[in-house]
Amino acid sequence: MSSEQVYEMLWDCKYCGTKKLLGKTHRFCPNCGAPQDDEARYFPSDDEKVAVKDHVYYGADVICPNCDTLNSANTQFCQQCGTPLADAEKAQLVTDEQVIADGQSFQAAGSSNVAQKRYDAKLDAAGLSQNGQPKPRRNNLMLYGIMGLVAVVILGGLAAVFWKRDTTAYVTGHSWTREISIDEFAPRAQNAWCDVMPADAYSISRRSEVRSYRQIPDGQECSTMRVDNGDGTYSERRECRTRYREEPVYDQMCYFTVNRWGYERSVRADGDSVNDEPYWPDTNITQSGTCIGCEREGDRQARYIVHFRADSNDYACNLEQSAWMSMPIESTWTFKVGVLTNQPDCNSLEPAGG
Repeated sequence: MSSEQVYEMLWDCKYCGTKKLLGKTHRFCPNCGAPQDDEARYFPSDDEKVAVKDHVYYGADVICPNCDTLNSANTQFCQQCGTPLADAEKAQLVTDEQVIADGQSFQAAGSSNVAQKRYDAKLDAAGLSQNGQPKPRRNNLMLYGIMGLVAVVILGGLAAVFWKRDTTAYVTGHSWTREISIDEFAPRAQNAWCDVMPADAYSISRRSEVRSYRQIPDGQECSTMRVDNGDGTYSERRECRTRYREEPVYDQMCYFTVNRWGYERSVRADGDSVNDEPYWPDTNITQSGTCIGCEREGDRQARYIVHFRADSNDYACNLEQSAWMSMPIESTWTFKVGVLTNQPDCNSLEPAGG
């Protein structure tokens, strides 16, 4: 929900010092006749507000390029000197945020030093501070520093992955491991919302717990914002939004026992030579089927490691069994090694001199 009202901006005459002139009504200073300056406009306090009746908005004022007089956006020729306004610049807007919550009041923004603002803008555009010295670009320096740090991290990561050197090494040994995981059918403690509990659950207990939250309307939050229209007026908009609070939604959580398969143990066989032919270990399963205490084989994993040595460095590669068996002791091989990680790229293995 929102509502809007229009009021006049204020401005101070920079020539005679007359203050709090009306932005829409007083296009020229009633005391000395000086034209209004768009950069001199400011918001009034709540006590100084003057409402605009039947306001028709054509857009921000335009500035005569010849005499700097402010003209309404629907004016084709300057009302002061007659200059065409087709390509005239638009008036500057007051961009300072003006927002208050209910119960607060607006204070006058106060007039600005137009000449000082223009002088500072020229210095800023030239990259100079107010004393004429080069202006430090702190934001830019910080940005460049962050960008540099990010670049170093990225380059470091790329180097770790892609920067590799060629190495020639000889085989010093072999090792292998074969492992089988064993699952057991046994009672397992679990919990679930009662409406999705497994049908074969038993030893059930229930407890009320928070399952979700719902949004409950809980009044309104209202604020008022002032926006410069650029034509000597400003709009004051009051907006209200519904405030919500979270209310927990409770449901029944069930705690129960259910008979399920689960990991119980592993059996393993290993060796340190190609002469020790790899084999799968005995699982020693005594009961099979689907009964409490029954076991079954789970996943099988095998590793066939070839060990290398180059200079004073030792390396190891996990290979397919056929490749593992085809690399005799003291045979030489080339492969790539990460310069930063010193880890071998086992996919690059080639016979030395091949």
